[in-house]
Amino acid sequence: MHTHKSPTLGQRAIQVGSALALLLLSACASYEQQTAQFTAATKTGSFASAVIQIDQQAAANVGKKDELVYRLEQGATLLTAALADPTMVPDIRPPVVVPKKGEAAPAPLPEPTAAEVHTHYFQRSVAAFDAAEAKVNAWEEQAKVKVGAEAGALFTNQATLPYRGRIYDKVMMNTYKAVGYLALGEKDKARVELNRSLQRQRDAVAANEKRIADAQDVAEKAARGELKDESGKSASYDSNKALNDPKTGPGLQAALDASLAPMKPYGDYVNPFSVFLDGLFFTTLGEGGSDLERGRKSFERVAAMVPENTFLRADLEAATRAAEGQAPANVTYVIFETGTAPARDQVRVDIPTFLVTSKLAYVGAAFPKLAYNNNYIPSLGVTAGGQTVQTMTVASMDSVIANDFKNEWPTIVTKTLITTATKAITQAVAQKVAEDRGGMWAGLAAGLIMGGINSATNIADTRTWTSLPKEFQYARIATPENRELLIDAGGVQKTVVLEPGAINVVYVKSASPTAPLLVSSFLLK
Repeated sequence: MHTHKSPTLGQRAIQVGSALALLLLSACASYEQQTAQFTAATKTGSFASAVIQIDQQAAANVGKKDELVYRLEQGATLLTAALADPTMVPDIRPPVVVPKKGEAAPAPLPEPTAAEVHTHYFQRSVAAFDAAEAKVNAWEEQAKVKVGAEAGALFTNQATLPYRGRIYDKVMMNTYKAVGYLALGEKDKARVELNRSLQRQRDAVAANEKRIADAQDVAEKAARGELKDESGKSASYDSNKALNDPKTGPGLQAALDASLAPMKPYGDYVNPFSVFLDGLFFTTLGEGGSDLERGRKSFERVAAMVPENTFLRADLEAATRAAEGQAPANVTYVIFETGTAPARDQVRVDIPTFLVTSKLAYVGAAFPKLAYNNNYIPSLGVTAGGQTVQTMTVASMDSVIANDFKNEWPTIVTKTLITTATKAITQAVAQKVAEDRGGMWAGLAAGLIMGGINSATNIADTRTWTSLPKEFQYARIATPENRELLIDAGGVQKTVVLEPGAINVVYVKSASPTAPLLVSSFLLK
């Protein structure tokens, strides 16, 4: 006869600890997992689905730690919807009210015109970016008065802290608002946004210097054992010593090298597309000598950053003539957003804990790594009046984001090293205490529980604005007499009829070779 033995107290503790560890691991979803459906809809061109999903996620995150990144995604998605055919996006009319019993059904609202749909989504895009900017401004104001506010948060994974926005997020936020206002014909508001975008690029260098200084201060305090977790526990850890470890150093360098592979030397925190748009605006719509000179200088800057783009040289020459008082020729600009920006994956790198205990000589730490998307249309053909040109890259967002990543990397590494190693050290101490008090089983149970907590919180911060394009490209071409352009994207062709005017802008977007090609146009002057 087989008898069933009840588990011992120690075995029960092991079971409870294992269950808790699994629960903690399963409860931790990365940003990639949370936005997987939205990202897929964006890349395939399912615009109605993308709009509905991001609206829901933005609404669900109001007042929460990730509100800013969802507002940025929402603003870019609604800008895309503004470029799309009205049949491809959600109906802008309010839902039909079901009449009460005995009441007549209300008359159906008239079908909105294409112009009304485009205007609606441009306005909604600007509003979403306004909400994002309100969060950015609040975080920046808070940072001025809260010195060292995150010191205690070092023992909390960086992914669980509020998303405050990266430099390129803020620059593109104002740049996109300027695009929206230009499409809506609100030139004065576009000017304000371009000024803000330029100021954010100027402020970024000082902000990064402060970030590096803060990280160094944290590293020094950790080495002296002066940082404490939420329960007041601390352990000294020398992150500089860890960087020189023969296993850790090369592992971190490999992750960084892979993330920086496509980077071009634009300069710290400079977004060439934002500078280009600044040049185009002030050269075309400048109200005096200082405006025209600003436009010329912006074209001069971006032409130096992207010397292979021959259109920029032509624009610099035109801007110089405009600054000298010559009237511009009739020109059409075709701006092309292609592909999608890099996502953030995580990579495990073993880091030393400097403990004698062999089991904890090294512990795995999660670091972010940029993952590039190379499924995109490489250029756009533009035909006008018998002349055909190809768009040329004015800004690689891969490079802009990689440059920001490079500058942020020392701070990420310092904080992750200290957080992960200190948790491992305090776990070892707690496990030893439990074992001394309750024996081997109690020590194992404590180790499982704390190991589960540490594993669940040991994830890289993979939050990032994914609906940005991979590249901004453009072409400038003399406006033909018949005011018609033929756009060709890998064999997919569209004809654009231009409005009467001196300077026209055609805005084209393609998230991937299989997504629908979006084409919209507006009059700049």
